[in-house]
Amino acid sequence: MRKCRVCKNELPNERFSVTKKADKSGVVREYLDTTCMVCRRQKYLAKPGKRELHRQGTKNWYRDNPEKAKSQRLKRYGIDLDGYNALRKQQNYCCVICEVHETEVSQGRATTPDTALHVDHDHATGKVRGLLCTNCNIILGKCYDKIETLNKAIQYLKEAK
Repeated sequence: MRKCRVCKNELPNERFSVTKKADKSGVVREYLDTTCMVCRRQKYLAKPGKRELHRQGTKNWYRDNPEKAKSQRLKRYGIDLDGYNALRKQQNYCCVICEVHETEVSQGRATTPDTALHVDHDHATGKVRGLLCTNCNIILGKCYDKIETLNKAIQYLKEAK
């Protein structure tokens, strides 16, 4: 454990970068930085032009590594790219709710079939429920997964006819 000199938090050693410095006798030694990685990054990004440079680099990485980027995003749901692709195949490459095929999903920007369907999960348990198109995913999100709200919306549409 080590205390960051900027944020004053007591953090595990893994949160600090290792710096190699030569001592007075010329022997190179490794030292843990006195500033945690988060504070160092914030200080770096505060310099003029660095934030935009970082954003551009991030954009380029996502563009150049689409499979790694997708895999990284899927980690938050506890599945990997193979699990995502297995779900796509299980659902016949369609949205669970409206059954629109992933090649017909419109997201307002260029999409590929392997990014067209979103992972739907229970926010309370974190359990993955299935893959949804953008519109169906938004519908569930905007009503906070409340069945009562969805039933009222259905009733409203029936009465409006």
